[in-house]
Amino acid sequence: MKILIVLLTTLVSLSALAHHNYRLRYDYDTIITLTGVVTEFEWKNPHTEIFMDVEDESGMVTNWNMPTAAIGVFGRVGVTADTLQPGDKAVISGAPSRNGSTEMRARSMTLEDGSWYWLSPGNPPDGWPGVPADYQPVDRGD
Repeated sequence: MKILIVLLTTLVSLSALAHHNYRLRYDYDTIITLTGVVTEFEWKNPHTEIFMDVEDESGMVTNWNMPTAAIGVFGRVGVTADTLQPGDKAVISGAPSRNGSTEMRARSMTLEDGSWYWLSPGNPPDGWPGVPADYQPVDRGD
């Protein structure tokens, strides 16, 4: 019986580590910034997702998938399920996928009205693009 408990605990722990090991999936040493039009905003746990059409220099439009923080993090910074709507323009910065796909771990977002949001736990690293001069970190209780 003890062996079964140890095995089950190990399996649960491994899946939790795999789920949250973003440094394996995304290149946090590289920051990219994309400007585009929101096509979908999935308000869900464990992580919200932003889908956005981005036009490149040649005029080709590609839809990007941008997983980001949990609903709880969004709530603490003022993002709601209605903050983003299909058709909204946004500038989003984050860590690109290591596999070269059109996926990015979204970490900050600027909306057309100038609203800026940090979408990750903690505070933006020094030198993060687009941080407003008057930015005040939100007490997130983390």
